[in-house]
Amino acid sequence: MKQKKLDTIKTSGFKTPKDYFSQVEEQILNEVKLIDKIDQSGFDVPESYFDSIEKDILNKISSENDSKVVSLVSWKKIMYTAAIAASLILMFNVFFNNGENVTWENLDTASIENYIEVEEYSTYELASLLTEDELNKDNFIENDISENSIETYLLDNVELEDLIIE
Repeated sequence: MKQKKLDTIKTSGFKTPKDYFSQVEEQILNEVKLIDKIDQSGFDVPESYFDSIEKDILNKISSENDSKVVSLVSWKKIMYTAAIAASLILMFNVFFNNGENVTWENLDTASIENYIEVEEYSTYELASLLTEDELNKDNFIENDISENSIETYLLDNVELEDLIIE
């Protein structure tokens, strides 16, 4: 490809259509006439329209507020559905308990302790559940706990740092 020197180019490379400059004046005048017609939209606003529009809108809104509102969610239906679901769950628990009878012997000691901890009973409330014979000092003193079982309990359940701090 030959390189052309820029200083030897005589033309700009742009061309205008034939009779362009004779028709430009007419095109500009036609556009000005169109712009004048755009300003005249053809719609007229009645006299004192903007003075009374606010009152008209407020009157229409107040008349529409008297209409009845129908909610999409009925709380009665939700309550009926919840009652049916609860009764089905209760029915399955009562009739299909797999033959297991819940007794004090079947309960885990850990689950009872967990229940008491979660409920946060005070010592007075727990003491009110026991009789005077069960609360006798001798019952607490006469418990024979071997040193080996105490040592095992402390090693399994107590952290060394807790003992040092106390």
